[in-house]
Amino acid sequence: MLNMRTIALAILVLSAAGPAGAESDEASSKSPKYYFRVSNIQSQDNKIIPMAKELLEKEVASRPEFTMELRDANSEEAEIALLRKQGVKGFQVSMRIASLKKDVKPPAPGKRDSQMSIDVKLTVFGHTIPGNKVLFTGDGDASLMGEFSERLRDKEEERFTRTALASAIKQAVSTAVVKLTTARIEDRGPAKGKKRKGRR
Repeated sequence: MLNMRTIALAILVLSAAGPAGAESDEASSKSPKYYFRVSNIQSQDNKIIPMAKELLEKEVASRPEFTMELRDANSEEAEIALLRKQGVKGFQVSMRIASLKKDVKPPAPGKRDSQMSIDVKLTVFGHTIPGNKVLFTGDGDASLMGEFSERLRDKEEERFTRTALASAIKQAVSTAVVKLTTARIEDRGPAKGKKRKGRR
C-alpha cells in the first residue's frame, strides 16, 4: 500500500485556559449530564449526509458528559419526562455543512501520484429538548491534501473526505461543549431579569 502524506491545515486550537478547564471539569464527571440525538444534517451534497451523521454521532458520543441512551423513551413526551426525572438536559444536535470542496492537482515535483485536496466548513447547533431553542453553536473547518493512487481514487476520496470531516466536526463539537459548559440555560434567565430591572 502506498505511503500517503497528509497535511491538515486550518484546524483552530482552543487556547483559552478558562474554557478548556471548564470542559475538563465536565469530562471528569462519571455520569452523563446531557442527552443528545442528531436530528438534522444539511449539505448540498446529499451523498455525504450519512457519513457526516455517523461522524457527528461518534464525536459527541465520545464525550463522557453526553449520552445517546435514554431507556423507554418511545415518544417525545416520554423522552421529556425521562429527562426531567433523571435530571439530564436534552439536546437535538444538528449540523450544516456550509461548503465541501474537492480538487485534484498535478503531482508534486519529483512525485508520480496526483494530489487531492479537501476543504470543509461546517457548523454544529444544539437545540434544547423541550423548547427547541438554540443554546450553543460551534464552527469547524479543515483542509487536507495528500497523494493518492489513481487506481484507488474512489476509496482515497472517501478516506480523505472522512478525515477532513472528522477534523472539522471535532473542532466544532469542542467549541460547542465549551459554550455549553459556560452558558447554562438557568444562568441566562436571571441575568436578563436583572438587566430589565436596572432599566426601570
